[in-house]
Amino acid sequence: MNTLQEKKLIFLIEDNADFAKVVKTGLENQPDYTVMHFGTGEEMLDYLTKNPTIRPEIFILDYELASVIANAKNGEEILKELVVRYKQKNLLEELKVIILTGSGDIKIAIKLLKRGATDFILKSEDDFFESVKDTVRKIFDVKKLKADQKYYKDKAADYKKRLIFVSIALTLAIIGILIYAVVGK
Repeated sequence: MNTLQEKKLIFLIEDNADFAKVVKTGLENQPDYTVMHFGTGEEMLDYLTKNPTIRPEIFILDYELASVIANAKNGEEILKELVVRYKQKNLLEELKVIILTGSGDIKIAIKLLKRGATDFILKSEDDFFESVKDTVRKIFDVKKLKADQKYYKDKAADYKKRLIFVSIALTLAIIGILIYAVVGK
């Protein structure tokens, strides 16, 4: 098994290489995270197209991607593309996108949350990196809780089937005993 499969994969889409290095290094100090950095949204989308079996658990996406590519997509456009791709694969519930921005425009935050972002973090926050780590941890905690919930629902359904089977078997056994008691005498 390769490292990408053993660890929780996070895609970081950030055009500021120095900023990305700090975020990547900080997250990879957590023992179970692997972070892949992309300088543009197009680079990340191209990677996903060429590697369809790789699905990151979280995307950390800069809203204001000032790419060197002419007509490059901004964070909102990349989010829109991710939503379309995940919707086509019936995986929309699995899409987790944290938007990073230097702008504190609440209208933008609300718009992006409505369009599929999971959270919105200001780069200018004093405790920015702690906010990123906390948000990533909370997303993984919720994913684990949902997986646990599904496991226990499946277990309960299995026990219910077994209980129905045992109830039917016991009912048939009692009927058999009663028939034997009445007819057998």
